[in-house]
Amino acid sequence: MSDRNSKLLARFQKCLDDEAKDDARDQEQEARISKTVFWSEMRDIIAVNALSSGLDILDNVTKALIDDTGRAAQALSGPVTILPHPSMQSTSTGATPHPSFTSPSKKRSVPAKQAKGSASKKQKASASPKSSPVAPGTALITFPLAMGLPKEFVRDLEGIFRHMAAVNLKAWQRAYPWVNQHLFYDPVEDPDVYL
Repeated sequence: MSDRNSKLLARFQKCLDDEAKDDARDQEQEARISKTVFWSEMRDIIAVNALSSGLDILDNVTKALIDDTGRAAQALSGPVTILPHPSMQSTSTGATPHPSFTSPSKKRSVPAKQAKGSASKKQKASASPKSSPVAPGTALITFPLAMGLPKEFVRDLEGIFRHMAAVNLKAWQRAYPWVNQHLFYDPVEDPDVYL
């Protein structure tokens, strides 16, 4: 009888083992399905902006993670840019001046709080004066020009110099408008990046 009991016990143990293996497979399959559903919903959320890029790279990384191949790091093969919904984006107000790029003679001061309306109107009026402070007959080009230049070119060049004199700018300030802006990188950490 013990022989019969041991056979029954062995069959019973085999059934339990098979059932445990089936349960483990079912749990793995359910986990895989839930991860796939999660990524599908997550991708719908992060793909709301058409200008987002690299989502196919994130798909590859997610597939590698779900398949548990151990190659998720290699699947990240390029840059990924995720942007919020266009209605959630704010317009740029410009960067605050950086002390490294302000000239010592003329420093911009950012007002903490503007007055109701009169101060901003005065600033606009002073920023774009209607009358040029330079007399019309005054020569603004103080360097020699090449011979035979078209009159339109010389006229346009004088117009540029008049505009710069009217807004009190130097030529290099007009040519490099990013002066007084923050650096987009740390020059100590990235010495090989040049402006």
